[in-house]
Amino acid sequence: MSGQPRTSKTTIIARILALGASLGTTLFYILGALGVSAAIGPIWIGGIIAVSFWVLVMWGIIRLLGWAMSGHDPDYQQYISEGGDPYFDGLPPPFNMDSVTQRVGGLSEPITDFVPPEDWQYQCMQCGARVEHEIDTCWNCGNGNDIEQCHGCGMLVKEPSFGAFKTTGVICPQCNCLIRT
Repeated sequence: MSGQPRTSKTTIIARILALGASLGTTLFYILGALGVSAAIGPIWIGGIIAVSFWVLVMWGIIRLLGWAMSGHDPDYQQYISEGGDPYFDGLPPPFNMDSVTQRVGGLSEPITDFVPPEDWQYQCMQCGARVEHEIDTCWNCGNGNDIEQCHGCGMLVKEPSFGAFKTTGVICPQCNCLIRT
């Protein structure tokens, strides 16, 4: 489960429709058992269409309000560009089963014995674990550790910029070996 992205909007819509269809079918059978023989099928289909329309309208209103209130906020723009959606991320279980951290950060938290404190609101970009600070060393995977040992000479080399060990690599100042993780 570690590192999995947030639940897709299609899955959430399918859950909403499945719940609506199951409740409608239950109502259909209850009315049938009570002897109500009216053509309930069109009412059931109309209910599904009404729920679908309601979801669409509410999604549009919430997206419009989000844009009006936070449209120029860089954090909000990043949240939207990473697949965040204020409507779908705000839905309760059973529609959206993602944790609060996953809804904000986009990755599911790893399943471990350690449960980070609730006040840790940031997320590791590598594994999705909650971390205390926006730029922090992850307790789960070690991402953000900015010192590596050179495999050529054994010297401890500090990372000159965030993520350099993983992307371009860092050249050891003593023996000129390329250090990558």
